[in-house]
Amino acid sequence: MKRRLGSGGAGAPSRRRALQALAAIPFAAPLARAFAAADSGTAPPKRLVLLMQNNGTQQANFWPDGNLSSPILDALFTGADGSDNGLRAKANIIKGMSIPFDQNGTNGNQHDMGFARMFTGERLLSKAGSPWGGGPSVDQILANDWSIDSLTLAVLASNYEPHTKPGFDHRRSFCYVGPATLKYPLVDPVRVYGKLFGSNAGGSSVDVRQRLMSRRSVLDAVYGNLDEISRRLGKDDGHKLDYHMTAIRDVEQRLSTTLAGQQLACPTTPARPADVLALDPGAESTVDAYVPQLVNDMIDLGAVALACGLTRVVTLQLGFCGGKWSFAWKGINMNCHDDVAHLDTSDEGSSPENTMRVVAMNTFYAGCVARLATALDAVPEAGGTILDSTLVVWANEEGRGDHNQDNVPVVLLGMVGRGIPAGGRLIDKGKQPFNRLGCTILNLMGHPVAGFGDQATCGSFAGLL
Repeated sequence: MKRRLGSGGAGAPSRRRALQALAAIPFAAPLARAFAAADSGTAPPKRLVLLMQNNGTQQANFWPDGNLSSPILDALFTGADGSDNGLRAKANIIKGMSIPFDQNGTNGNQHDMGFARMFTGERLLSKAGSPWGGGPSVDQILANDWSIDSLTLAVLASNYEPHTKPGFDHRRSFCYVGPATLKYPLVDPVRVYGKLFGSNAGGSSVDVRQRLMSRRSVLDAVYGNLDEISRRLGKDDGHKLDYHMTAIRDVEQRLSTTLAGQQLACPTTPARPADVLALDPGAESTVDAYVPQLVNDMIDLGAVALACGLTRVVTLQLGFCGGKWSFAWKGINMNCHDDVAHLDTSDEGSSPENTMRVVAMNTFYAGCVARLATALDAVPEAGGTILDSTLVVWANEEGRGDHNQDNVPVVLLGMVGRGIPAGGRLIDKGKQPFNRLGCTILNLMGHPVAGFGDQATCGSFAGLL
């Protein structure tokens, strides 16, 4: 497939244009007006967004030229009207990251090696032979550090392989709270909305605070009752109860931190998303026709949650590990795992027709990342935007759809000038271990480490910081 050249420039849009971009997103429209004049000048909190894609990319059409232009990445850097959306100047593309082939006694394949290891850094862990992540993922490490609850989201439904099929629970999430212990994602935007804002569309951010206070008071009562019981127990039972009470106090601390940090930044509760699952229950598992709408809803809710200070960590899983979306909305309508991605057997592509399909799939993912990053970049904060204090990571479980694990693409957006010295760069320093992704994230987020996972001294990505 012939590569098309981009326009090059990296000019950022004006504040008016940025706010117009935010206002174009239904969930965020009320915030565009409210945040237009808001800029406290205080040091903003750091935030993290992880987006996980499956099935690799089309190598010849992903890696950009000197202007960061390529057939796939142009969809990331171009607005709906075809103009430059300003993200190019805030992007760093990492080339050369590789994931070793290492089953470590499990029945996992390359999908699992990327999916379960990418953000944990640990070797696969066998659980009845199934390949699970061997430690906590970076999002949960930071959530624990910051005493917050992350917003963990996913869109999983597939026409070709309903999830979860028996024996593949390990593919439901890439977020781990500990070895072989997943944090399962929310898959229904209406439920996410309820978690963030409650069931009443007309409620205010005051309602959110009241609900948090109510939950904390309930925990206080539970803790008091358990404390009384503990005085009657023996040593062994007492240790078990102590563990349980510690867990309750951890939840209480997270709620208290949220209450203390919540400045009622949301002037109004955003509109409630459409209840797709009420229209078609299969939208959660067996019908992927609703994927674009569900993904957009999840992105918009994640952006609003970050803008309103309801969380500092958002993760979005675009399909399950080794997923089988049909991509009918891109004109493909095939099993895009078995009959498309697996046929991409060389960096240049196996055939023009298949290459076009893989590129179409990956431009969809690029557009999803652009939607989220553009929304964050439209919210003023501390002399810049929320994106400037947020690290958005677009990762992939493989390098190429035929299970090749070299040149796994990584796109970093944000933090330019606030941890990352420059943007607009393709960083190609040769082969780099995947563990450097987690190490880079933790160091940028104020959690200094020398290595990550099973590589104790791997360091951050060469050439980035």
